[in-house]
Amino acid sequence: MIFSKIEFLFIFLPLFLIAHNFFPYRNCIYVLFSLFFYFVGEAWYAGIVVFSALMNYIFSLMIASSTKQFHRRLILSYSIFLNIAILFFFKYSKFIVNDVFEINGVEFLDHIYLPLGISFFTFHSISYLVDVYRGDAKADHSFVNILLYLLMFPQLIAGPILRFHTVSNQFKRRVVTARHLYFGLSLFCFGLGQKVLLADTLAEVVNPLFVRADALTSFEAWIATLSYTLQIYFDFSGYSNMAIGLGWITGFYFPKNFNFPYISKSITEFWRRWHMSLSRWFRDYLYIPLGGNRFGAFRTYLNLIVVFLLCGLWHGASWTFIAWGAYHGFFLVLERIGFARQLDKIPFFLQRCYALLVVAVGWVLFRSDNISQAGNLLHTMFFGWGDGQAEHIAQLITPEQALAFCLAVFFSSPFLIAILDRRLPLPIVGQWRKDATGLEYGLGGLMALIVFCAASAKIILGAYSPFIYFRF
Repeated sequence: MIFSKIEFLFIFLPLFLIAHNFFPYRNCIYVLFSLFFYFVGEAWYAGIVVFSALMNYIFSLMIASSTKQFHRRLILSYSIFLNIAILFFFKYSKFIVNDVFEINGVEFLDHIYLPLGISFFTFHSISYLVDVYRGDAKADHSFVNILLYLLMFPQLIAGPILRFHTVSNQFKRRVVTARHLYFGLSLFCFGLGQKVLLADTLAEVVNPLFVRADALTSFEAWIATLSYTLQIYFDFSGYSNMAIGLGWITGFYFPKNFNFPYISKSITEFWRRWHMSLSRWFRDYLYIPLGGNRFGAFRTYLNLIVVFLLCGLWHGASWTFIAWGAYHGFFLVLERIGFARQLDKIPFFLQRCYALLVVAVGWVLFRSDNISQAGNLLHTMFFGWGDGQAEHIAQLITPEQALAFCLAVFFSSPFLIAILDRRLPLPIVGQWRKDATGLEYGLGGLMALIVFCAASAKIILGAYSPFIYFRF
């Protein structure tokens, strides 16, 4: 089940909100609905996530109760190993056997499917165990609370990645005011619009072009790349906004996950603005434990490369994702070496062009089926120019798709939204105006309702595209 389907919007969500707000044992109700949410999407693997939650619950209590540092470290190491082993088996075993060692004919691998959200689920589990070990979080003795932390359906499939101590108090007491409802519902509606009206419309341009990626003109290759650059942003940020909005209307406050990444002036800044909860996770649980920048320049560069290779691998079991991670790691190291100082000497506009170009080229690796396809597409983009490149633009993009592209460009910048937010208490920028009048709240709510109705109409008409990050 996903947020942009009729069954979720008009059956599951209303029933959940009624049960959650009008019946006791709200945490149990949340867990039951979350299990059903997962069961609908991955019936065979629902038991695995419950088993994993129980395993991590037991390990956290063992870490907390142990008085010897050696035993605590041993338990933590073993628990992390088991979590990674489960992730490795379901996500990477086929890649290792078929692609790395090029062994074919292993039949049981054909029956292994990727459980929904396993990468996010695993990162939540590891962060909880490490935080208990470090003393940043107390081991919770309620298994229901651990289930809720790991299975909470708004963020179960694609984040944001939560730290246990940021939500643990909300397991015990949650307050939802009228302002919280306004903020949460509005943010959910705008997130739905981002996904359905913008990302899904752009997918109608991207998917046919990538199917015939080896036969594109340079103009078509750039259209595919730029459209995907916008599609993945509005697909993922739309999901994040819906998840954050659902959190607000149920009393949970999730961290902001995107902060207009396409206005970045460097790749370093891009990773401070893109998928911020993932960046923080890799910083706190991998980069800093590896030594961060504390052991000299070479060690810092090596740590960055390792982190982004694993970041790419985390996104998917494919050489293209590994290449994408290495590509971003290379530019981060390049900027660390001194290129960032050179960037500071050129106008802001050119800095933003540099960062956007690097990111867009990286998305070609991310979207391509294999390295060969990515290489052909990049070659076409930069060396395939000729006559008649733009002759068939009307056949490539419909007026609706062109409008979605222009709106996506517009809304990927904070400037228009900042202007609107001065007039209306819109939640898109991540905050509300406390001095807003009732009329302004009404207009903001009306705008959110219009977006919701337009998105719902498109869904009813049969437009459907799964969230990109669901496969991670």
